Amino acid sequence: MEKSSNYNSGVKAMSNLTKIFVILLIGATLFAIKIDYGGNITIRLNEPSSFSPSISNYSGLIFSSLIYENFFYLNNNGDITTHIFRDYKYDKSIKTLSLKLKENLSFSNGKPIDIKNVKNSLNSFLNQDLLSSKKMRKIIKKIGIDKDILYVELLYNNPDILTLMTVPELILLSEKYQVFSGIFYPEEWVKGNYLILKPNKFYPGGRSYIKYIRVSFSGDFSPDIFLAKPGAFSGYNYNEFKSGIYENIYICFPEEKIGQNSKIAFYTLLRQYYKSVGLTELNSLTSDEESPISINIRKLSNRRMRSILRYSKIELYMISSLKGDDENFKEFLRKKGLEIDTIYVSGSNLQNLLDNNPIKYLLVQKLFKKKTLLEEKISKIVREMSFKRFNEKYLKLINELDEVKFLNNEELLIDQISKIVNKIVNDGFIYPIAQKRYSIFINNKIVGVEMDYYGRPLLQKARLGK
Repeated sequence: MEKSSNYNSGVKAMSNLTKIFVILLIGATLFAIKIDYGGNITIRLNEPSSFSPSISNYSGLIFSSLIYENFFYLNNNGDITTHIFRDYKYDKSIKTLSLKLKENLSFSNGKPIDIKNVKNSLNSFLNQDLLSSKKMRKIIKKIGIDKDILYVELLYNNPDILTLMTVPELILLSEKYQVFSGIFYPEEWVKGNYLILKPNKFYPGGRSYIKYIRVSFSGDFSPDIFLAKPGAFSGYNYNEFKSGIYENIYICFPEEKIGQNSKIAFYTLLRQYYKSVGLTELNSLTSDEESPISINIRKLSNRRMRSILRYSKIELYMISSLKGDDENFKEFLRKKGLEIDTIYVSGSNLQNLLDNNPIKYLLVQKLFKKKTLLEEKISKIVREMSFKRFNEKYLKLINELDEVKFLNNEELLIDQISKIVNKIVNDGFIYPIAQKRYSIFINNKIVGVEMDYYGRPLLQKARLGK
């Protein structure tokens, strides 16, 4: 009996020790994964003209990513992730991509997200005048739905279809205005000052750790996240993330009946303006260091330029993403003694405007990923500036470029690119003006920020550190 009693006591002691160990282990685990919620961060960006998605400049790309959810994300290491699909796979035997929607998803207003929203969002993307849209449109045969699954049937086998779907322009949209799918949604907008973004409690990727984001449009303080020239804030309390992208500004002349002197005079004026505000002069269609040829367009003296432009009655149409420069530009014109009417248009309405109006002067902005192949950038310039005059003259050259890409002959490829660039400039259709390059600077008190392949800061895990 004594031996049995000692045995039972030992078992009981071991049981108690096991319970204590389990309790300590659970406590340590809970402590290890605990993350504090709350706090706010300030991001300085250009003021948007509306809540419509905009990717013509870097600021608009970042802002759109805060309030709209992408179908897929491409990380810098090549991994593809999603917050809205619980299963996705490409079946090469039937050339079909199937996307299975997660259950119980909602937009920012609580309205359920269904598979029809996904289909409509994809169709909206495919109907845009973007190179990424046109590339995907060329390979898709049919789009269908069955319960909570979207089927995308291709014309031919293309395992890269998922990578094509990671582009920032492919986002989840609601049919209702000012209903959002992203990690935040706009709550308050004080025009010319700031915009408050609140966490979307229905966000498919999970609750944000941040209480709210203040998007500021003024530059008289030190924000937590902002864009600036690479290396501009080295040594300060910021971590620098190189975006790997740049913005180019071009002047286009969609109408043929414009005198060459008028074109050169206006080109001279714009070069002077953007140089005065600190932008880098652009002497190629993409970036000077990668271009096979340097564009050399003559410039006029100030006296000659003013004499040509003073009585020209120019109406300059500008992409709305350039509106932030409006006051500076008007002051620059005033000092030059010139009057030019500026009219801002959204990228989504540009093609319709060009089809129905005789626009002579158009200032556009294009965003490029530095790693993208040169031939892809040239195709982007041609295909996204798809004005009638441009399409007729350059479609053959671009098709030839597409063919040369597959020959694995660098000499032929560069020669074809040179032909296109020379024709564009010699025809006086597009003149490159200036280039902006950026890094993202993030206050080192903010942790958990990840950068995706397209140069966007992903804030799903962002929080204020201790």
